[in-house]
Amino acid sequence: MSKKRATVIGAGISGLTTAVLLQKEYKVTIIARNFPGELKSEYASPWLVNQKSFLSNYCLTMLKIKMYNRAGAHWRSDAKPEDTRQQDFDRETFNHFWNLANTKPSETGIMVVDGFDYWDEHSPMEWKDPWFKDLCPEYRHLTKKELPTGVEFGTTYKTITINPPKHLDYLLASFYALGGTIKRASLTHIQEAIFNDTDILINCSGLGSRTLGGVLDQSVHPASGQTVLVQLPIGHVNWTFGRYAAGRTDGGTHRKNESLTYVIPRDNGEVILGGTFCQDDYSTIPDTKIADAIISRCLSTRPDLLPTGETKLNIKRHGVESEKAGKRILLCHNYGHGGYGWQSSYGASKHVIQILKQAYKEDGENKKI
Repeated sequence: MSKKRATVIGAGISGLTTAVLLQKEYKVTIIARNFPGELKSEYASPWLVNQKSFLSNYCLTMLKIKMYNRAGAHWRSDAKPEDTRQQDFDRETFNHFWNLANTKPSETGIMVVDGFDYWDEHSPMEWKDPWFKDLCPEYRHLTKKELPTGVEFGTTYKTITINPPKHLDYLLASFYALGGTIKRASLTHIQEAIFNDTDILINCSGLGSRTLGGVLDQSVHPASGQTVLVQLPIGHVNWTFGRYAAGRTDGGTHRKNESLTYVIPRDNGEVILGGTFCQDDYSTIPDTKIADAIISRCLSTRPDLLPTGETKLNIKRHGVESEKAGKRILLCHNYGHGGYGWQSSYGASKHVIQILKQAYKEDGENKKI
């Protein structure tokens, strides 16, 4: 019996993960405008940026910057206590990444690190441990002596960080190895991805779903955020943290416009410092004052970010990311994860496969009636 043919729109983290899982049972083609290794601002998963030369107070020399991969990706679930489906996605993704970090770290760009969550203000009466306290190893509350200056409460646990460019390359190579094919195209309507032999269509176009004909999902909004990428000795930063302002009882979803403070290391010594979040903003123009403020916040929270004997960070760049026919076929959408696409990518993609199998099962039962 011939395999059914599936088309996946989009080659970001959701599209590639879905395509790899599908290819194990179906014949899959990925249709996308951009693929891993390409540096385009609209390609959200590696979060790319086109920047101009700048001089930062923390730089030793003028840096000429063009285009670079600049995503920061780590696992820290923000699923609400009542959102069990999102918890399932995040749990399955954590377990998948944890396994890769312990079996194929250099190939996949995933590594185990110590995670820290810091709060500037905390009321013990309002605190509830996150749902993942029993999932992440070594979860505990920090002692007062362990808290950075200005921080009132904190937790720590083992988690993972991801080198997005390396992991996207790994997924594409896995897809090719399984016999998958790709097609480069700029779609204007979802019908353009449906061919005579198409049985399944998965839309993983992210922000593109806002303007893709046949979808036109206006609930999807663009967002921009500024970060700084620094180069440090490999292994120097073996931790990641997020610092939350007063009034935030958990990591939570981003507010429309706010400053964020976080550090996310990669396995090659690159470290992402963040950040800002501006909803409904397509801008990719960096602001050096914002960059300096980001660096200052990160260093004030964790002075050990600087190697011993160093007085300034070796900054590689900073910038702004821009997020993200007559025949009956199955159509499933897998987008809208916002800035949390990486930490739920595997779980959400497996859910897509389950939906497809259930749909085919029900369709077969209906034909028997």
